[in-house]
Amino acid sequence: MIDPSSLLSDKTLIETLILSSSSPVGEPEIAARLGYSPDVRRIVDELNGEYKERGLSIVEVAHGRWAARTRPECSDLCRSFANRLLKMSRAGYETLAVIAYFQPVTRGEIERVRGVSLSPGTLEVLIYAGFVRLGPRRATPGNPMTFVTTDHFLLHFNISSLDALPDRAEMAAHGLLSAERGLSISGVGATAAESTA
Repeated sequence: MIDPSSLLSDKTLIETLILSSSSPVGEPEIAARLGYSPDVRRIVDELNGEYKERGLSIVEVAHGRWAARTRPECSDLCRSFANRLLKMSRAGYETLAVIAYFQPVTRGEIERVRGVSLSPGTLEVLIYAGFVRLGPRRATPGNPMTFVTTDHFLLHFNISSLDALPDRAEMAAHGLLSAERGLSISGVGATAAESTA
């Protein structure tokens, strides 16, 4: 019996794998599925050239991992079809930002950075959404639990890696990490650095 995939081009096979997957597809998965290693990056560039007049593109969401995405100029058109996981409060987004920038970070450190106590359920909502998970316990009195972001957080917000987040100084310059908004970066950076040393 003839393998149907042997009749199709590498471009068609890779396009099918990426468009049909619910999560980003990496070069190892493509090579394992096809039984050989095509030049995925070149083929993705070719596909995106063909998609110029279409409403989607293939983006590299992490190093060597690709996913199909709606073109930014078409996003408003499709927004009503998107599945909304949940609505988060400003406090939820601030807490998520603190965790992303200072991870691994304890509840007490999050409260110190934000300048207010965490509302009941804020961390639980972030964990339920899949944006945050429990990290290692801090080797300090009481061994408090720490929190870190997940791969789903990066994927959901279309961030290739934590290194792609804006610089803390840049965030502070734009007033997103400032005493006026109740967010301060003083003190916690050292604590987080010490915990990973």
